[in-house]
Amino acid sequence: MPELSKDIVGTKLDRYQYAVERGKVQEFCKAIGETNPIYTDVEAAKKEGFKDTPIPPTFQTAFMFWGYPKIWEDMRSLGVDTDRLLHMKEEYNYLKPLYPGTTITAQAEVSDVKIGKMNMVTFRSVYSDESGAPCIEAEMAIVIRPPE
Repeated sequence: MPELSKDIVGTKLDRYQYAVERGKVQEFCKAIGETNPIYTDVEAAKKEGFKDTPIPPTFQTAFMFWGYPKIWEDMRSLGVDTDRLLHMKEEYNYLKPLYPGTTITAQAEVSDVKIGKMNMVTFRSVYSDESGAPCIEAEMAIVIRPPE
């Protein structure tokens, strides 16, 4: 595995697609204890002004892990020791709702690297719908614990 370096800032990972499935959204809501019916009941969502059941906040975190399982291999190729990885933060900017039946396209880019006692890598992703319109902007930061 290569050594982590600030030289990877600007590196783009592979573009990938993920089809938003109603059943996966329902499973996610059940797993996190989300009970707001706008996420699982089409009529409840329409009463609140949505055209269908929108995805709940943070559901898009699953896009990368379900739609881009190669992420772990790609992180290692960038010098990220995935055995020592800790999730630090996740931030989202919601631009428009995403609904079941939408196929999103996304691509992560390394936006920052900090080298120190504990290294940190930040990835920025934009999730777009079939028309290419951005729907969600995301930033994920990870830290890599030092060897013991």
